[in-house]
Amino acid sequence: MAKEAVGKVDLDAIVCLDDMERAAQRVMDRQDFDYFAGGAETESTLRANRAAFSRVTIWPRCMVDVSDVDTTTHVPALGLRNLAAPLLIAPVAMQRAAHPDGECAAARACAAHSIPYCASQQSTTAIEEIGRAGGDDAPRMFQLYVLSDREATTRLIRRAESAGATALCITVDAPVLGRRERDVRNRFELKAGLKLANVDAKKNQNQNQNQAGPDKSAVDAKRAQSAIARRIGGRDASLTWDHLAWLRSVTHLPLVLKGIVTYADAARAAKEGVAGVWVSNHGGRQLDGSPATLDALPEVVAGVKEGVKEGAPTCVVIFDGGVRRGTDALKALALGADLVAVGRPVAWGLACGGELGVGKAVELLTEELRTAMTLAGCRDVRSARNRELVQVVGETPPRSRL
Repeated sequence: MAKEAVGKVDLDAIVCLDDMERAAQRVMDRQDFDYFAGGAETESTLRANRAAFSRVTIWPRCMVDVSDVDTTTHVPALGLRNLAAPLLIAPVAMQRAAHPDGECAAARACAAHSIPYCASQQSTTAIEEIGRAGGDDAPRMFQLYVLSDREATTRLIRRAESAGATALCITVDAPVLGRRERDVRNRFELKAGLKLANVDAKKNQNQNQNQAGPDKSAVDAKRAQSAIARRIGGRDASLTWDHLAWLRSVTHLPLVLKGIVTYADAARAAKEGVAGVWVSNHGGRQLDGSPATLDALPEVVAGVKEGVKEGAPTCVVIFDGGVRRGTDALKALALGADLVAVGRPVAWGLACGGELGVGKAVELLTEELRTAMTLAGCRDVRSARNRELVQVVGETPPRSRL
């Protein structure tokens, strides 16, 4: 958790999200910072997510009236309207490890800036509290792991519906937990007083008792990984496409599949009629060596186009992975994303200033996107979603000549 961050971090001195990350590292306990910052194994995919943006060039158009650039957008398929920008806060677990107000502070900041907030199933605040914090009209979604216990999964869905979620984001890239070596080395555990608020209290208590065995020293090196794995245990590793029928039978909410990175899976998802696919590799925290999401984005977009049946509703494409700049968001939009999500900057904003810190992060990204759109000659989000605006290294001829 942040060490008395509020008052120690001058938010006015933060001019970009990289500044915010450095400030957060100064005020957070190491194990908490590493939990949010780290990836799986060698962290090659974590690094690849950022590096991929340097391989995409923006070709700006001049002599365009950009005196009144409009960043607003709507995504009605997910129940999201009147958004200030095509941005989304990705589901980040255990946000109270970054700030005492955690998820509620982030939800309030998103509501104030008209940016949708996706609550994590693994939050340290109950779904209902997050919903109240955001307010009745705040755009929000809920991220869900399908559990082996179908009744428990259904209860979570009902709670999300009652809390005002407009869509369910089903995580499909985490049948088991990736090996996050920073957490293993730090022996990461939630601080006293924090718990996964949406997990059954009795089950949580039993898990904690199971962790406190008499031969503690013999298993100490493994506890960080196994403790987190147990806390988020119960996931159904047998989940297949056939289970979409069950999900549709228990909820009226539109379904988004989070963790899609291949053409084949995107085409299948669209063919199955899901409302959206979320291009994500879990922030590089699951399969190390999987592709950078920006590299995967064009393939997913092509797969979605192939899979959508004639006359069927369009399938929304959400993107995340290494976004730290407005130009990053613009590149993702040009490559076909409808919404661009960020995760870690929420933790940095919380650590630096709670609700105000998250608000600052959202403001920075929104204003950078507006500036990038203006300089690129994009008057609105529709014109930003133009494949000819960008060129990926290796493409010939240059997109500017197409």
